[in-house]
Amino acid sequence: MLSTYVETNRGDEDVFFDELYDRGGNILPHWQRIMQTYEYFGPGDLVRKHRAVQRQLRENGVTYNVYGDPEGSNRPWDLDPVPMVFAHEDWQHVEAGLKQRVHLLNQILIDIYGSRTLLRSNKLPLEMIYNHQGFLRQADKIMLPGKNQLIQYAADLARGPNGKMWVLNDRVDAPSGMGYALENRAAMTRVFPSMLRENRVRKISSYYQTLKDTLTSLSPRDRENPRIVILSPGARNETYFEHAYLSSVLGITMAFGRDLTVRDGYVWLRTLKGLEKVDVILRRVDDVFCDPLEFDDRSQLGVVGLMEAVRSQKVRVVNPIGCRILENPGFMAFLPSLCEEILGEELLLPSVATWWCGQEAEKKYVLDNLKHLIIKTIYRDHRNRSIYGGELTSPERERLKKRISLHPYLYVGQETVNFSTTPSLIEGKLMAKKALFRSYVTADSDSGQYAIMPGGLARSSTSDDFFKVSNQSGGISKDAWVLSAPTSEVLEHEDVPTRMVIQPIENVLPSRAGENLYWLGRYAERAMYTVRLLRQVLGKYNESDPANEDEQAMLRMLFRATTELTATYPGFVGTLKDVDEVESRLANPEKELISIIGDATRVGSLSHSLRMMLNNSYAVRDRLSLDTWRILDGINEDIDDLSEQVQLNGIHSLLDQMIVKLMAFNGLNIDNMTREDSWHLLNFGRYLEAIICSSRLMRATLVADVNIEMEKMLMEVVLLCNDNLLTYRYRYRSNLQMEGVLMLLMAVRQSPRSLIYYLSELEEIARALPYRSVDGLLSPLEKKIVELKMLVQLAEPKKICLPDIDSGERDLLSELLGKITDSLAEVSNMIIENYFSHTQNTYHAVRTGILPQV
Repeated sequence: MLSTYVETNRGDEDVFFDELYDRGGNILPHWQRIMQTYEYFGPGDLVRKHRAVQRQLRENGVTYNVYGDPEGSNRPWDLDPVPMVFAHEDWQHVEAGLKQRVHLLNQILIDIYGSRTLLRSNKLPLEMIYNHQGFLRQADKIMLPGKNQLIQYAADLARGPNGKMWVLNDRVDAPSGMGYALENRAAMTRVFPSMLRENRVRKISSYYQTLKDTLTSLSPRDRENPRIVILSPGARNETYFEHAYLSSVLGITMAFGRDLTVRDGYVWLRTLKGLEKVDVILRRVDDVFCDPLEFDDRSQLGVVGLMEAVRSQKVRVVNPIGCRILENPGFMAFLPSLCEEILGEELLLPSVATWWCGQEAEKKYVLDNLKHLIIKTIYRDHRNRSIYGGELTSPERERLKKRISLHPYLYVGQETVNFSTTPSLIEGKLMAKKALFRSYVTADSDSGQYAIMPGGLARSSTSDDFFKVSNQSGGISKDAWVLSAPTSEVLEHEDVPTRMVIQPIENVLPSRAGENLYWLGRYAERAMYTVRLLRQVLGKYNESDPANEDEQAMLRMLFRATTELTATYPGFVGTLKDVDEVESRLANPEKELISIIGDATRVGSLSHSLRMMLNNSYAVRDRLSLDTWRILDGINEDIDDLSEQVQLNGIHSLLDQMIVKLMAFNGLNIDNMTREDSWHLLNFGRYLEAIICSSRLMRATLVADVNIEMEKMLMEVVLLCNDNLLTYRYRYRSNLQMEGVLMLLMAVRQSPRSLIYYLSELEEIARALPYRSVDGLLSPLEKKIVELKMLVQLAEPKKICLPDIDSGERDLLSELLGKITDSLAEVSNMIIENYFSHTQNTYHAVRTGILPQV
């Protein structure tokens, strides 16, 4: 395989450093065993293992959102099977440099929000600090207990042409990637287990244990198991998978901003059982969005009043709000002198050469060398992207110079660093691609120092552009292997920590998550009924005889029933104003059926129900098992297939596949979920929707006045949609009769598809849901379900199956089914009002006017 390796730096050693070869063209010692293994595998086997890695990640539901990309919503995570490798001696230098750097930044953060000695003594320019949006005056004098204010830190590192490691970025404001690093390692361990063991690759799982212990130690209350939450921006965030994954790995609750509220100076988590006091927040939300009361009042991601709770020391936030000031790239120009001033040491890991334009000489240098530099604003957000001077036209460079000259203190110029090249598997061949590496640091509550993850998240570029290596730019992730010292013991397989607390802690369910689970159950069951009916409709349509009037009349009823069940009006039902259009659809139904099946933008369509099912599942992905995600991943692929169908011919097989996956989804959650609030709400939604769909279908097919032959065909369809045809035949051993059909569909408790069965299950779940009963009385929700149950039990199949003398239709049956669906709407409203809608007390507070005294 090495014969195909493109040695990018060969003959041009001053431009790129190659991670695989030395200057003499020899494979570096720490790569030799690894490359021997790849040579042994050969191209074909390595490609197969790459597929196995990708399959492992896909089955685990590892995704990443690329903003603005047509496939950006939950794009599968891409992992190169060739890692980035660090020798033990090389890593020792990196580790020492990272510890020094985070210690230095920690001291700077303490000074900026404390005594501000560095500002008073002009060691740091005022303009660079106070003009940065990450400097938050509201965070003045707020400190975490202990000497470490920075609990988490990440550094983007790259090796320059001289072989030295350079720091490109400092990340402290909710640094991302450590969850993906662990998932990468888990996938590589499963596919290449012997390679990690034979090469003595250091384990990274202990890093997460250290982080969890540190978070626990920060609790303002003396508790062995404090309530820790991870504050996520939500399911649309680019790294939402990681938030859910870390929630599971660390054993903490994932929450969105709307899940939390501040009352009496404390932060509370809204749960089904009421409010739970929160002790520590691991935030994944940028600090300026954390509290709309004191920062950006447009933010819907944060918690109103959070800063007041932080000031009163009733909750700890990690990393501290206001730390984003340290991500100011202007700091890099001053870190060498600050390191000597504060620590009395030389900076071990140099930053990429940086010129802050707030100084006259530095500004002149940047303006004179604009073509060769990367220009950044001192504040990083989606509106202020890096500008590569060499890519600009002459007029564009002139306009940029004017902007810099107008506000020079807002800009920095940075040297263009030629990243080192490392082996990557591209189209089955080992190629040299530019790569950088993100390393992670956490405070260690036991030692009072900092712990470095012996590994991290590497990324390589798919193009030849040295700077296009980020995930948003389409870069590929790589596992980072740090080899242990030759004298150290052989390391075992990497164990992904799944539970870090031995003492059990109550698994609370945020109300928002409960609502998502409830609607997940409803949309899953709605999709199930829709698929079952569409299979019958397409089957009858394909087999129908245009000359058979009974069959054609039955098809028309089934088409209308499809519209009624899916509520995709006007559809095949229409109104008095569009009779001609409806008749046209009934005569030529294919276009309408294709729309009902594949148009995900049409509310009520099969694709829309499936998409809503997936959206709700993404919002609670920390509550669903890996096996469940494998099923959901398959459903997601099938939605795309359904949307691409322009004819009915290939749809039937897709519907067969879909129903198997939906049944697998239901079965996994029935069998595997613990019988807690999550399971209760998921299945409450399922059973409620099942009653609604069954009632709608019966009302649309079994009420009308039709002849006996058509009635039998319709009864058969309804039984098949409820998977009850075989049960009917075994139970009654007779031809289909309306009384027996209605008895089975409504009143037979032993039938898991009958209305009485569903209502009995709802009754059991309602009894298990949190409710403060008075003297053992039933809750209003339980009362309503009992009333519905009695309504069904008191209905006499002999009576309700009789047609009305005047209309010829089964008016009593129609009236009963109407009452059931109307009552279920009330039940749904009760669930929403009791468990998902919280009346928040008015928050009496004003914007603080804390200003730094300099």
